[in-house]
Amino acid sequence: MGEPEIEPREILRRTRVEVAPYMRQIIAHRRAMIPRMEIARRWVGYYEALGRVRPLIKAETAKLEAHRKAYGLASSRLEVFRAAGRYARTKRTEDLVALRLAQSRYYEAKALTLPPEKEKEFREKLVPPKEAYDELAGVREDIEEKCKRYKAVKYRTTLAAALMTPIDRYITMRSLGVSLRDDYARAYDLSQKGMSMSELVEHYREMKREGEK
Repeated sequence: MGEPEIEPREILRRTRVEVAPYMRQIIAHRRAMIPRMEIARRWVGYYEALGRVRPLIKAETAKLEAHRKAYGLASSRLEVFRAAGRYARTKRTEDLVALRLAQSRYYEAKALTLPPEKEKEFREKLVPPKEAYDELAGVREDIEEKCKRYKAVKYRTTLAAALMTPIDRYITMRSLGVSLRDDYARAYDLSQKGMSMSELVEHYREMKREGEK
């Protein structure tokens, strides 16, 4: 036998009980993002559970999509702050690339929450060209793959690396090193393109304002 069907009123009651602690956290810490994510996640779960009991009406479907977008926005904003923290500590090109990609995802998630007339203007002003970030993501993957190969050869962690002669190992490591330097230079150039210091400061301020809402 299947599980007994839960009444819509009971689904709503349980959701409100689950959401209450996170609402208190937001009241105490207005900029907290994880509670916002949890609230959105639980309301998404509510409407999905309700949809299994009966078809959602148009207004309920719109609210479901709004909560999904709210979750995506809070999640991407949290990712930006974490990436910014890592880059502030390390100043590594890889972490700068990760920060730029996180910012791109945040702007995309933000655009989805805006009305159509404002979304177009926002995309033209802030959402980076997809081609640039596709290239940046590709360079990042290339760096990660070459770093793995370099370490495997250097520390002989694979059978192929263990069987290399000293000359072959030296040539391979030298070749990978040169290629990695080129990739790092390209990644840094792409990361810097179109993002001045004043824009970074404004981006940070804008995200703080969003967190205060």
